[in-house]
Amino acid sequence: MPHIAILDLGTNTFNLLIAEKGKDGNPVFIYSKELPVEIGKGGIHKAYITPEATERAVNALHIHNKTIAEHNIKDVYAFATSAVRGAENKKEFTERIKNETGIDIHILSGEEEAQWIYEGVKHASVLGDHVSVIMDIGGGSTEFIIANNKEMLWKKSYQLGVTRLYEMFNRTDKLLEKQSEVEKHITDLIPDLIEAGKKYKPIELIGSSGSFESFAQILLTRAGSNIKPDNGYNFSMNEFDKLYSELMESTLEERLQIPGLIKMRAHMFAYSGILTKLVLTKLGIEKMKLSHYALKEGIAGHLLNK
Repeated sequence: MPHIAILDLGTNTFNLLIAEKGKDGNPVFIYSKELPVEIGKGGIHKAYITPEATERAVNALHIHNKTIAEHNIKDVYAFATSAVRGAENKKEFTERIKNETGIDIHILSGEEEAQWIYEGVKHASVLGDHVSVIMDIGGGSTEFIIANNKEMLWKKSYQLGVTRLYEMFNRTDKLLEKQSEVEKHITDLIPDLIEAGKKYKPIELIGSSGSFESFAQILLTRAGSNIKPDNGYNFSMNEFDKLYSELMESTLEERLQIPGLIKMRAHMFAYSGILTKLVLTKLGIEKMKLSHYALKEGIAGHLLNK
């Protein structure tokens, strides 16, 4: 079966996924690589992709193109999310990408992004008959999907990515200094999520982004384990709460020393903590698990079954 390549062009990272259709009809994920790009840096709050960010994007795609060529893949699909869809210069950005790398970019709406995240999480086999809320923290936006393993009940994308928050709050280092201000900003944007939570009563949160992978890796490392978290990893909520409190009080220098935290996430990682903790509190949820699969896995599964 021919392989396909999916490029998930996020606000902070450009991710490559190579997949094929398995004998049972389900997608098999062969290769995955993320590269730090930070196309939202210095411009996301101005709806603008800076020249420096564009250079980083082109360089990352040249690297991914080399991997795609090594796997002899002809079918390449690229999807951009919040930073690109909100940029006033997105036409110039996508045209330059096309001219310099040969890659055609499809810009996803927030609704489409949430839909594909749900499809990806289904492939991770972490949804049950009960209602869960899926949360995918990005650099430019955060998506919420209330669903079970049979249907999606509600979805929405919010302008609550960690890059956006970091730039908005003057790149605050120790987040405790602006905790109440950040919490108010988030709360003011999510009243409909809170109402949907009251209506559908999700009993757990499923985290499907790199932020949640980092939460899990930190907690496993602290527990003395050298393994990577699996799909369906169940968080100890007591340990997560301890980590959250540490993040609120930490400086960048302290976050850079946290075992299990990827260095590129350190400067904005406290915002992932405050987003997650606030949603858990507002929805009254006391269980949390991990999905490694999200948007790119959802799109791959769809394309392989066309």
